[in-house]
Amino acid sequence: MAHTVVDGWTVPGFTHERDLGGGTAGRVVLAVDDMTQTKVAIRYLDKRLESDEALLSRYRMVARRLSQLEDPNVVDLYDFVENPSPRGGTAIVMERAEGVSLRRILAARGPAGPLAALSALGGVLLGLAAGEGREVVHGALRPSNVMVAPDGEARLTDFGLGFGPVAGPAYTAPELWDGAPPSAASDLYAAAAIFFECLTGRPPFSARSNSGWAKAHRDAPVPVDQVPGPLRDVLAHGLAKEPEKRPASAADFAAELEEAAVAAYGPSWEAQGRGRLAELVKETADIPEPSPARIRITGQNRISAPSGGGGGGKRRWAVIGIAVVVVAGGAGAAYAFTGGEKHSADPPHPSQESRTTTPSTASPAPQGPGAALAAQIRDATTRTPAATFSFRRTGPGVNVTAHGSFTLVTGGEPSYTMQLAGTGDTKRTGRAVVIGDSAYVRAGKGWRQLPVAAKGYPALAAQIRAAGSVPAVTALLENSTKFQHNGPVYQGTAALDVLGRQPGFGDLYAELARATGAREVTFFLRLDKANRPVQLKLRAGAKPHWLLTTYTDWARKPPIAVPKPAA
Repeated sequence: MAHTVVDGWTVPGFTHERDLGGGTAGRVVLAVDDMTQTKVAIRYLDKRLESDEALLSRYRMVARRLSQLEDPNVVDLYDFVENPSPRGGTAIVMERAEGVSLRRILAARGPAGPLAALSALGGVLLGLAAGEGREVVHGALRPSNVMVAPDGEARLTDFGLGFGPVAGPAYTAPELWDGAPPSAASDLYAAAAIFFECLTGRPPFSARSNSGWAKAHRDAPVPVDQVPGPLRDVLAHGLAKEPEKRPASAADFAAELEEAAVAAYGPSWEAQGRGRLAELVKETADIPEPSPARIRITGQNRISAPSGGGGGGKRRWAVIGIAVVVVAGGAGAAYAFTGGEKHSADPPHPSQESRTTTPSTASPAPQGPGAALAAQIRDATTRTPAATFSFRRTGPGVNVTAHGSFTLVTGGEPSYTMQLAGTGDTKRTGRAVVIGDSAYVRAGKGWRQLPVAAKGYPALAAQIRAAGSVPAVTALLENSTKFQHNGPVYQGTAALDVLGRQPGFGDLYAELARATGAREVTFFLRLDKANRPVQLKLRAGAKPHWLLTTYTDWARKPPIAVPKPAA
């Protein structure tokens, strides 16, 4: 097969197969790694972007962080390659995954419906939360950068490729029109605008010029009356004109979304929404896609100059599944829809086969239906025992929030450092470090050491640790009375009286039983490709208490230390 050359240069070591389209950031091609014969997507940046040295300098830093990010809601970035020759050339090598872009779905099928819109927004927010864990904002979020896999999972691509309002004026926050840099808050604004478009079939505002777009985003009222009533508050919060009036983080926005979705559509909203998205992917893939504009071919001989500036990208291409290319994501990463074979609507987890045969090597534990998965989670998190987290608990008279990081401790309770707030005497945001049976609470310029059972912030911090720690996750699985999975989401129930007798976190479940009168808790668990938790949701009671923990940035880091000086 001839080598297609983009603007006189191709990334060494790859053979191009076909053009997959382009956009503001540049063209995307489907390519094969000559060494592993694995298919990848390569984006060749537009020459205008290559001439912006400030932008490239920022993106080199972003690429290093993204190359270490593995999250089910983010398309993997493998390498950032620059041609060292005078003629230049810059490219991004990334995962070739399956599915279609949200832009194609909306163009082909129109409004997606409330459940599919909620599911898409949920996936977008989880992807943004993963980026926040690496201190990376997206900066160019729009429907063409939201890819939907055949199982309905929404994933983000093109992190860090923000090029100003013109790149996506319908989704650009008001502050960006005034010259502010992209931020987590502007990403949430774009996510809310995409949510509106999924619900209605069009963006929240329209204009014919850049000045018109700027005025609309700054001054036009948010058209909440055009969306279902239960979703209006979520939309208005995300599209707030001032950044500080939007949700504090993607994880907080996800928790808010969860509450609204459950109240409006019941606890099974996520599975139903993802199922509807999967249907839309299939329907869209069956519609012929317009051929993309041709790549400008300037030669047939591959330039074999070594790649520079790659920064040691992930050479993991051999593990990506091969699929027949039928559709592509246009301006987003290359996606392929698998055809020719029948596939289950409930695809197995990548490690399901080993999960059924690998026994747990931990100490004896209840062998509930989720016990084998619990063993795999313990094994995976032992390799990368630290992560960042966010937490929210809501219910009648209860509102607890926290964010921070934790480190697992062999043979003991995990150590946590966090900012947290609750109700009553913990309503103001405080700071706490929890190590073993001690809580260190910030007091003025020093720290006060207290037992974790002490009232106030120590007990609140202990509750947060108990709700989302890895031992708590594995205990839920090992003690589950019902257990099933739908794609990447695992769902089950466990008896509260049994969980209430567990050391380390039993007090939380005993308190949940007293507060709700419930006999069991329902859990929803989402894992990443390495079997590490991404999100845990707990529900208890008819007037439910919801506990939501989101995990990002799993890594091996130094243990959390006792703060100094301690008062």
